[in-house]
Amino acid sequence: MKTICFLLTGLVLFTLPLHGQGQAGADRFGDLKAKIASLLTPRLHPTALPEKPANPFTMLVSAVPVLATTEIPVEPVPIPTTLDDDQILAYAVARLRISGLVQRGGVTHLLINSASYKEADLVPLRTGGDTVYYIRLVRIGDTEVTFGYNQSTLTVKLPN
Repeated sequence: MKTICFLLTGLVLFTLPLHGQGQAGADRFGDLKAKIASLLTPRLHPTALPEKPANPFTMLVSAVPVLATTEIPVEPVPIPTTLDDDQILAYAVARLRISGLVQRGGVTHLLINSASYKEADLVPLRTGGDTVYYIRLVRIGDTEVTFGYNQSTLTVKLPN
């Protein structure tokens, strides 16, 4: 009899905390549900936009008119129609695609625009119009190349 009484008392004591947790478990997600509802409601039911929204590209006009006192004459900058040799050479070298160096028969060749050139060769370069510039390879070194056009020269480091 003592055993049955002991078992019933243990069972009652064991079920009381579980019964209390069942009620608290329902309230445990109450704050979370309220937070979800506060974040989701503006998405599901957005506020209506105005019928004619403000144009962000309009200039704001000040209340005080601005008076122009004097106008400064602006002279157009003349664009040179002829280029000197240094400018032509710099323009031409900037448009070249240098790929690397090749040794053929003991002579160093430079790969430019998918073609090979050796020292003293002329590299043709077409511009946007009908003009073709012929750039001369003056010297090919291990780390740099010297190009020439008429009397001007330009030394360029080779890409690694």
